[in-house]
Amino acid sequence: MSASAILWPASFPVSAQVTAQSESDLKAAFLYNFIKFTEWPAEEMANKNEPFVIGVLGKDPLGAALDKTIEGESFKQKNIVVRRFSRMVESVGNSQVLFISASEESNLAAFLKLLEGQPTLTVCEIVNFTQRGGMIKLAKENNKLAFEINIDAAKRAGLAMSAQLLRLAKIVRGQS
Repeated sequence: MSASAILWPASFPVSAQVTAQSESDLKAAFLYNFIKFTEWPAEEMANKNEPFVIGVLGKDPLGAALDKTIEGESFKQKNIVVRRFSRMVESVGNSQVLFISASEESNLAAFLKLLEGQPTLTVCEIVNFTQRGGMIKLAKENNKLAFEINIDAAKRAGLAMSAQLLRLAKIVRGQS
């Protein structure tokens, strides 16, 4: 399934028969679409010779699905690449999008503090991620894949979400 074939709505049915692989494909497509509906600061996108990096921190739940989804894709004339990080310090300043794996939950507060003010779109599946200061939380709700966005966290990072994306999301404000 190519990323360009994936269209919104915000939630896709995820039935009991859906395989883990097809769920990974959907999550990878969501991640790619989040990029298309987010605006980064101009200076972050200025160097066309540097790739647009999707970082995955911790145990990678998306695996080959993410690689396949972004294969050959570009954003703002930058090739999109996936880089996997085992430590947070490797990812800071080295990725425009950071998918934080559930395996990193015990360090989540420290990671979010480290990323404060960085133009890095944070995405995660950890419960209360957006309430804790993360930007986008992916979740299964009522057998559908859905997402919520903390627009205040995105604004603090200098990122602007399109109105089209915000209409599809559950909006969270602030940080608890």
